[in-house]
Amino acid sequence: MKKYILILIAAMALCACSKSDFKGTQYIDDPDYPGLPIYSEMGYNTFGAYINQKAFSYTGSANRPFYIVADREKLTLTLYGWYNYNDNFNIEFTLPIDTSYQLGDFNSLDILDGKTFTIDTTSTTCNVKFTGSYAPVIESFYSGHITFEKVQQVIVDKTEVELVVAGKFQFRAFTHDGNRIDVSGGRFDLGVDNSNFVNYRN
Repeated sequence: MKKYILILIAAMALCACSKSDFKGTQYIDDPDYPGLPIYSEMGYNTFGAYINQKAFSYTGSANRPFYIVADREKLTLTLYGWYNYNDNFNIEFTLPIDTSYQLGDFNSLDILDGKTFTIDTTSTTCNVKFTGSYAPVIESFYSGHITFEKVQQVIVDKTEVELVVAGKFQFRAFTHDGNRIDVSGGRFDLGVDNSNFVNYRN
């Protein structure tokens, strides 16, 4: 069953809100994880993680923080950010999706709510790769997972604005030359609509 965020707007108590108010990025630093945004489930369009103890995050400086693409038996979530405050860096998660499920528009992503995917290199789990400046090539994974803690609709004035997709991730991987990559403290809070979700499956 879908979960909803009901936003009640009282004209005398709150400023009037419009659909456009929910676009863009609202970056709030996490005092416990310097360089990363707080974990939230409000569609703030932020994400972050430590990669070998250096911050990877999105702070609003790029045109698009993420993209979700459905294609045949898989779903790809790409986070576009910066690594160590300097290098362009992206993390791409590829998730297996049951072919019996008919993905439609972005609302159909509610099937992810509460689900955890093990990160590995097989077709039945979640695979991950890095792209961008100086991005290492992952050869194998030791352990890891991505969890979709909350997938819920945002409704304003009885009209759906977007789908919030929020969760956490962490994993340990190795490059072809044996170097270890530790990704920890991963979090994402994304506002998904038809501008950042594409379905090539239909």
